[in-house]
Amino acid sequence: MNKVNNGFIAVHVGAGQHSDRLKDKYINLCKEACRKGIEKLHEGGGPLEAVVDATVILENSELTNAGYGSNLTFDGKVECDASVMDGSNLHFGAVGAVSGIKNPIVVAKQLCERQRLNISHGRIPPSFLVGSGAKTWADELGIETIPPNDLISVKAEKVYKHYKRKVENHSSEIERITKKRLDTVGAVCVDESGNIASACSSGGIILKHSGRVGQAGVWGCGAWAEKGKNSVGVSTSGCGEHLIKTTLARTIADAISNTECPITSFHASMKNDFLDSKFLSALEQKMGGAIAIRYMSEEKIGDLLWSHSTNTMIIGYMNSTEKTAVSHMSTLPEAVVGEKAVVEGICFRLSPGQEISKSS
Repeated sequence: MNKVNNGFIAVHVGAGQHSDRLKDKYINLCKEACRKGIEKLHEGGGPLEAVVDATVILENSELTNAGYGSNLTFDGKVECDASVMDGSNLHFGAVGAVSGIKNPIVVAKQLCERQRLNISHGRIPPSFLVGSGAKTWADELGIETIPPNDLISVKAEKVYKHYKRKVENHSSEIERITKKRLDTVGAVCVDESGNIASACSSGGIILKHSGRVGQAGVWGCGAWAEKGKNSVGVSTSGCGEHLIKTTLARTIADAISNTECPITSFHASMKNDFLDSKFLSALEQKMGGAIAIRYMSEEKIGDLLWSHSTNTMIIGYMNSTEKTAVSHMSTLPEAVVGEKAVVEGICFRLSPGQEISKSS
C-alpha cells in the first residue's frame, strides 16, 4: 500500500467576472477539484499528479473557460492552452492552441514528465507543442482525443454568437468583452517535504484569433513552481496578453519566495510589476490575478495567497488532514477594476495539517 502524502492544495476558476447566480456552483466545483487533488495525495501521489487531477475536474466543467466549455475563436472553434511545472526538478510542459483534446492539462503533464527521457540520436524531448502537432503527439501516447466540436458547450456557443454579432454590428459595447470569461483555471499543491507543482489551463479570450496562445501555455506566465527552503508555486488568470508581458507567474514567485511578509510582497508585486508595469503602460485597465503558495519546509508552515484586479476571483483550498475543502469568492469594487488589486490569504500547517490563522 502506498504511503499517504501529506499536503495542501489550492485551485482557482479564474480572475474575471463571475455571475452571482452561478456562485454556488463555482464554489462547489472548486471544492470538488480540491477533494480530487487531496485524494491523489492520499493514494501516495505527488503534487504534480494532484494538480493535474484537480485541473481535470475544472476542465470537464462547462462552467469554466478550459477544456469543455472553452471560449470559441473568432471562427467558432475551441483551441486550448495548458501548462504544468514540477518544482522538484523544474521541468515544464505545455500545449497551445490545441483542438480535440478532452483534457489539455494531461498532455502538458506528459510533456513535463518526459523532459528527463533520452530519445534517439541526441534529439531533445519537446516541452511545448501547439496545434495539430500537439494532438498528433497525444494520439501517439494514447491520450484521449475527441471530435473538436464535442468541446463546445451550449453556454460557450451562446456567448460566442452574442459577441460575434456585436463585432459584426460594430457595437460600442464590444470593449467590455475583455472583462468577460477570463476564467482560466489552475491549481497549486505542496507536500510536507516541500515538493510543489502548479498547473494552468485555458480556452483563451472570447473571439481570439485562431492560433493565439495565452499565458496558460507560456513558460513563467501561467504556472510556476520551485522547491527550496521556501517552496513557491503560482497559477495565474486574466487577460493572457497582460500576463505574458509581465511574466506574472514567475514574477510573483520571485517576490514572495524569500520575504518576511509574503502578503505584503505579493501586493507590491501586483502593483509594481503588473498594474504599474512599463510593459502595460498604454493600457487603462490591467486584468489579472493569481493564487500562490509559499511553504517553509523546516517549519512546515505555509501561506496561501490570492490576488486579482478583476471584478471577482473564486478560489478553493484544502489540507490533506481535513475532510472538506473551503471555497471563497473574492470581489473588487467596480470603480477600481483594472486599476487596483485586492490581496487576501490564509496560513496553513502540515504535520499536523491544521489551518492556524487568517489574514487579508
